[in-house]
Amino acid sequence: MFSSHLTRATRSAIAFQRAFSQSSLAQKTFPALVREIDATNKNIHHITPKDLHTSLTTSETPYVVDVRERSEIDRTGTIPGAIPLPRGILERDIGKFIPQDDPRNVVVYCAGGFRSILAAESLTRLGYGTGESEAKNKVYSLDEGMDGWIKSGFRVEKK
Repeated sequence: MFSSHLTRATRSAIAFQRAFSQSSLAQKTFPALVREIDATNKNIHHITPKDLHTSLTTSETPYVVDVRERSEIDRTGTIPGAIPLPRGILERDIGKFIPQDDPRNVVVYCAGGFRSILAAESLTRLGYGTGESEAKNKVYSLDEGMDGWIKSGFRVEKK
């Protein structure tokens, strides 16, 4: 009885978290958090959809990591070549896809740009984009996320 109650409680908490992250209250709270992260973590950079699109056609193509949930990816697709790595497992699994000493930049994105800031902060705490040398990779958060990519009219890949 007790464990099934926890299961329902856990499901309710997850549903609440998802609903909250898309609510207007969250939209008022997250910008303050983003400003705080931007002010304190100078290792996180921002990139526009246009600049990312341009960088994907160069010889120094960055790693692109989609931190959205599978259901979001199924609905809208991904940026071509993106590594689908949901925010909940990013810290655990990032090393399987991107070595810390790889000089290529890392761009993370979500639906609108808030989770990607948190993901970028996590990556810098893990040591990505924190080197002093120019050869060290940089961590970027995609401004406006997948929404901005789609609004810009760039190609989307269905997975």
